[in-house]
Amino acid sequence: MMIKVFIALLLLAFHFTYPQNVVGNYSSVEPKCKLNLIIDTNNHFIFIVGKHKKIKGIVKLSKQDDVNYLDFGNGINAMFDKDTIFIRNSGNSINPFVHFKRCDEMYIHLAKRINTNKK
Repeated sequence: MMIKVFIALLLLAFHFTYPQNVVGNYSSVEPKCKLNLIIDTNNHFIFIVGKHKKIKGIVKLSKQDDVNYLDFGNGINAMFDKDTIFIRNSGNSINPFVHFKRCDEMYIHLAKRINTNKK
């Protein structure tokens, strides 16, 4: 009985310690922004901007105060919640930056695409 309680507590702690599953294919919600993101099971990612530009790397996952964060490197950080990734694409006059120049949006929302192929 004690072992079952310990295992249940361990699984519960694991669930709240690690971020949600981010593996999948994501597309921009904003119609003017042609940005896609693929994250595989090894946390490798590929941003595809338009038809030509690709940014690749390994995403780092973290969680703080019940918020899941993603770090794609090169200053590209995001929040992740319920199959949606929120990226701040551009800064302001005090902290100017633009991550994806082809996306003329301050914030980019990427939604996980649901696989509709049935075999």
